Amino acid sequence: MNDRQAMRNLLARARARQDPAALGLAPRAEPRGRKVEGLTHEHMTRLLGWPEHKYGYVERGRLAVIDTEILEPIARILCLTEQEWESLVLYATGTPPAFPLDPQVGRSVPRPWRRVLAGSRDIAYVSDAAWDLVAYNSAFARLFTPHGVPGNVMRWMLLAPAARVTLADWANSWLPLLVPQLRAAATARPNDTTLQRLIADIRRDPVVGPCYDAPTTEYLQPRAEGARPLLHPELGPGWATMCAAGPFGVPGGRLMFVLFDPGERPRPQEPMHAPATTGPVDLDTGPDSGPGPYAGPGSDPGPGSVG
Repeated sequence: MNDRQAMRNLLARARARQDPAALGLAPRAEPRGRKVEGLTHEHMTRLLGWPEHKYGYVERGRLAVIDTEILEPIARILCLTEQEWESLVLYATGTPPAFPLDPQVGRSVPRPWRRVLAGSRDIAYVSDAAWDLVAYNSAFARLFTPHGVPGNVMRWMLLAPAARVTLADWANSWLPLLVPQLRAAATARPNDTTLQRLIADIRRDPVVGPCYDAPTTEYLQPRAEGARPLLHPELGPGWATMCAAGPFGVPGGRLMFVLFDPGERPRPQEPMHAPATTGPVDLDTGPDSGPGPYAGPGSDPGPGSVG
């Protein structure tokens, strides 16, 4: 459901803060001689090169279809922030934008996320919109002993020989879930050079290439509903449950927690529902509570821990 009144208010505020003179336009004066603040509908029509009155129809929400193709040039003229762009498209169409205005916006992650990673004993990392690694904790680093932490997580998962050992049953349990994620990211960010180089390289791979080019309708994001086999270089065989989130303000960015359980595959558990009535989870003593299966509360993680 859209909200055309909210869209109208957002565009009117954005027009009011622009200086016509900076765009080579003369301010319009009211009949009494007072200058009108910012850009007018007529200014916008000229800047956009649109037919007369079209911009006014857009801002007032009088067009039956207002999509990102119409909104993008408006947003660029008005120098909207990424948050304003997201709001504009949501108000106009009822859905978030498929792409950011600035292709680099998904490459910058606020520094406080380091503290989040540092506080976790589970494997944890943050990557940007192209899966370039931004920050990680020591548990993540131990996954790559003795080869070293990769610069790009998706490149490692798809192309590194070591990944096809660490990610156990790689061809069946990991590859079919990774390829749709890469395809979706490339569709949303067609001009991202990192993603394009990665796709060019995987198409030369005799296993990943045909999988990437095979027709599919799936788009899968990591979900915490199933565990995948993983051979930890220090802890041996076990199962990885992927808990994924996206840091707000970092379109395409990923905050990943990987819960590793050695030995047998963990049993499925009932999902959680509101309201939260069981008390703080860090004081819970249930089977899925605590800092992980390797260290109890207050203990030293030690060199064999994942955190």
